[in-house]
Amino acid sequence: MMKIKNILLGFSIISMCLRAQDWDYHEQADSNETAAELIFINTNRVDDLIDKKKRIDTNKNTITAFRIQIYSGSRSGSTNAKNKFKKLFPEVLIETSYEQPYFKTKVAAFRTRLEAQKALRIYKSIFKSAFIYEEKITIDKL
Repeated sequence: MMKIKNILLGFSIISMCLRAQDWDYHEQADSNETAAELIFINTNRVDDLIDKKKRIDTNKNTITAFRIQIYSGSRSGSTNAKNKFKKLFPEVLIETSYEQPYFKTKVAAFRTRLEAQKALRIYKSIFKSAFIYEEKITIDKL
């Protein structure tokens, strides 16, 4: 019951404050001295920026690919994994990236998960912690 009284009291105070403003909303409409000023935004510039953004996005030529991560940890461990992988599979794409706090060694890039799973069986026999994940990559990496 006390909550209801507090809510009603709050609404009463708010409504009194709003009425105390006593604004004349039609003051400008009745005055002949007030001139309206209309400012136009240069829509051509906005359209140009939107087009530029679209071009930048299409120039990236990124696709979703399936990658295999063979190592995540220290820099030295990542370097060791990279060197070991290069010796065993010299023709396969290999990259090392840093995502705080880990260095990640990623190999290959496949268009389908099925292709990645076939390769994972081979790589997992050597790198026990290897797994598949999706990543957006540029087409030139394929």
